Amino acid sequence: MDAGISSGVSSMLTQQKVGDAVGIQVTRKAMDIEASNAMALVNGASEAAPNKTATEGNLGRNIDVTA
Repeated sequence: MDAGISSGVSSMLTQQKVGDAVGIQVTRKAMDIEASNAMALVNGASEAAPNKTATEGNLGRNIDVTA
């Protein structure tokens, strides 16, 4: 009778290990997708933002430091 219980417990542990491995793979895939999306967002933002310095235009050229 102990062999049957041991076999059942072993089977449950094996199933748990497989379930954990699947969960880890799904998490890794999700993290890869998120990293790809983040890089696309960063690249898109750097392409969309003009590369201007503070000396161009009127905004931010004059700072009142007397107050």
